[in-house]
Amino acid sequence: MKLRTSSWALASALALIVCGCSSFESRWRAAPAVSTDGVSGRWVGTWQNTNNAHGGPLQAVLISRGTNAFAAYFHAGWGKHSGTFKTPIQGDHEGESFRFQGSKRVLGLKINTAGTIRSDEFNATYESRFDSGTFTLKRPSQ
Repeated sequence: MKLRTSSWALASALALIVCGCSSFESRWRAAPAVSTDGVSGRWVGTWQNTNNAHGGPLQAVLISRGTNAFAAYFHAGWGKHSGTFKTPIQGDHEGESFRFQGSKRVLGLKINTAGTIRSDEFNATYESRFDSGTFTLKRPSQ
């Protein structure tokens, strides 16, 4: 019985990752490379943990959800693996910058993020009870 439960849990997790990747790809194709608000659209770069050597490629799609509120969809790679996650962010425009923060619970673990977006730069930090790190992204080349 234990083997069946483990197999079912593994199959469910893989299905969620595959569905998440497919959903991310659809959002990526639909999003503009550059936006009029300076925040929405596609971003590419890397993520790097600050408490170990983990890191890898990172793509993001930001979709406006109202005044200064966005849904941030991320697709991160590490080694031969990848995964997709969504987090809400909210912030304020300060001159030519958009300073934001957000948080998300994943399997009961709260992950906080904060950063700054300028016309072609997206720099952020993330922190949880176990991990912390950085996101460094730019607009994709056309």
